Amino acid sequence: MSGDPSYNKRVIEAHAGNDRSLELALAVGLSPDEFAGASLLMREISNHPAWYAYRSPHGLMVDCIYLMAKSVGIKISAMKMIELTKTIFGVSTQPMPHKWKHQFPSILEEYI
Repeated sequence: MSGDPSYNKRVIEAHAGNDRSLELALAVGLSPDEFAGASLLMREISNHPAWYAYRSPHGLMVDCIYLMAKSVGIKISAMKMIELTKTIFGVSTQPMPHKWKHQFPSILEEYI
């Protein structure tokens, strides 16, 4: 969140009450089964005792969709993810799995 109240309001509104992560996954090119894998990955990581909220739940889901897409051979850039999240959610989110993925190699290996 930023210091700009109008930006903060848009972020809150974009994520309130409606999970649109499947829509993002399909826009990236993941199948519903691949999205389910990304969703399970997100839950495993966020429920792990070593998880220290490096990312918001929304940010972590974007990261997991991005990693899953890369792992199945979809050529997606961070910039394209930023554009898609801006289009779908009204606010952009940059994938940043580098902030946390080094702490969860066994989980990543299991799901990706």
